[in-house]
Formats: sequence, C-alpha cells, structure tokens
Amino acid sequence: MRHSKAFTLIELLVVIAIIAILAAILFPVFAQAKAAAKKTAAVSNLKQNSLAVVMYTDDNDDTYPQSAYFDTVSTPKLVYSAYDVIMPYTKNKDIFLDPADPKAINWADILTTKAPGGPYSSPQKLTAAGVAFNFALFEDPGIPPTVGSADGVRSASSIPFPVDTVMFYSADYTNANVDNKYRAKYGAQFATRVNNVPTLLAYLKPPVPFNRYNFAGAPRHSDSIVISYADGHVNTKQATANITGKGPNLAATGTPEVNCYNLPFDLNGIPDLVGEPVD
Repeated sequence: MRHSKAFTLIELLVVIAIIAILAAILFPVFAQAKAAAKKTAAVSNLKQNSLAVVMYTDDNDDTYPQSAYFDTVSTPKLVYSAYDVIMPYTKNKDIFLDPADPKAINWADILTTKAPGGPYSSPQKLTAAGVAFNFALFEDPGIPPTVGSADGVRSASSIPFPVDTVMFYSADYTNANVDNKYRAKYGAQFATRVNNVPTLLAYLKPPVPFNRYNFAGAPRHSDSIVISYADGHVNTKQATANITGKGPNLAATGTPEVNCYNLPFDLNGIPDLVGEPVD
C-alpha cells in the first residue's frame, strides 16, 4: 500500500504561527528602515537646496532670493518664489519635496486660492513642496499690499552666524481653517516657549489666509525636523530641542531680544539680526 505524505493540521498551524511571529518582529524593522530612508532623502534634498542658494548668491551680488515676488501685471499672474528662482540650479522639482509627506504644502492650490489678489501661477510650474524657507533670510519686499516695505532683501555677507541661521526646514501648510496636524501634540509646549510674543502664537492658528505664519515646522521624521543652514550644512532637530540664537523683535516696539527659533513650529529669524521678523 502506498501512503501519500502530507502536513498535518497541527504542523500547518505551527508554521503559520512561526510566520506570524516573524512578521510581527520584522514589519516594525521594515517600517523603521523605510522611515530612515525617507529621512535620508529629505536631508539630501535640503542639502541640494542649500547649495543651490549658495550658487545663486554667488551669481547675484551676494544677495539671497526673495521668498516670493508677486507679478500682478503678467497674464496669468505669477509668483516668483525662492523655489522658482533656484530651479535653474537644481533642475529638479522633486528637490522641494519631503518624501515623508510629498504634498505637505500644496503650492499650486495656495497660489490659486490663498494668495492675495490671485489666482497666481508658478513660472516653473511647481505644484507641491515639503519644505519652507526662513522668511527672515528670504525677505519679501515684493509681496502686496506692502510692496517696498522694510522687508528688504538680504546679502549673504550680512549674516553674522551662517552656521546657526536656518535656511530651509521640513514644513507643513496650515491656515485659519485647517488645523496643523502637529498642533495637538506640540501646541502646548510651543505656547510656553515663545517668549510671550503674541504674534508668535499665530503659528498655532494663523489669523490671515496667506503669510509666513502658515508655514510651520513639521517634525515628521521620528519627531524630528530636517533643517538646512545658511552655510550649506544640514542636520535634524527633535521637536523639543532648542536652537541657540536671539535677536530683536521687529514686530513690536520696545520689546527685548527674543529667541530666533522656537521649535517645532517657528523657524524664522536670524541670530543677532532678527528674533521676530516684521509681519
């Protein structure tokens, strides 16, 4: 008599149990490896952005690009942002994305529905970003309705401490109608660390549809933010970390120096020059 060989039900259950145990062990490892890869890509993107800005300043009389310049005469109306200006150096739209949240900043929608006097378009056809720029470093004298205001462009040589001055950072877009996805976790901490400057609290709920308060830091990489600096280097900072540097509060008269950066949301300022920029 021939007897066919087969697994018993108990043997199959044992194999399934072993596979389940291995999956439970390995899936978190795979998830961590995937997150680490995205963080590495984000660091690389910001590094290339920073080098592009350095090359731009070398080619433009030591001057940083504006955060945004509104061209209200052209058809269609255009916003020349710092993203657009350094595109000839990066040659890659994806360089402005954060792999952990590629559409964190829906730039096309913001220009169409949020920017004052819009709709506008990006001359480089940029549609999304995952990083924002330090609005104190990339000033905006061309933004209406205060065109030609005190927010003049800056030169690279005027920055006292380039190694400590934020250039780009992992960012999210939020406005008065949309809660920042990190506010519930970090809002209370931020509110106690902002030098009691009322305008900084706007990061928790921006009061207007379009300004620098809308671009809050986003600790999406294992509770850390990827940050590039004016000298070109890049690092990551935990959402609860401190970045040294103080400067005058230009948004209020008679207020003493305040912290330039208040993580996780506020990364706008220049040590020794601007603690709180002009709105």
